[in-house]
Amino acid sequence: MADKKNPKKDVDTLLTEVASAAGVPKKSAKATGAVSAAPVKAEAPAAPKPAAPAKAVATAAEKKTIRIRQIRSGICTPVDQKQALKGLGLRRIRHEVVRADTPATRGQILKIRHLVEVVGE
Repeated sequence: MADKKNPKKDVDTLLTEVASAAGVPKKSAKATGAVSAAPVKAEAPAAPKPAAPAKAVATAAEKKTIRIRQIRSGICTPVDQKQALKGLGLRRIRHEVVRADTPATRGQILKIRHLVEVVGE
């Protein structure tokens, strides 16, 4: 039921009104995907980059890992704990996985610390 005061408007005009009221700047032609009139020059392909130095390769090999074992079932746990188990890749009791020792992994372990144990670091 369209009101006489508010006739049915186009979605784009409504979004523009809401964005202007919120103070969001308008997108440029480049961001919206509009084609510009100026021709684009093709650049020559860049020279291949030299191989990484041995020091950088050594630090990548020294990245810490952590071995996690599931010790209890996740059947009667809340959904977020089940998602943490799945995110770590644990499927069943006594299943072990090796993951990178990152703050994200540590946070998942902390959430389900009653279901898993850290076997090795």
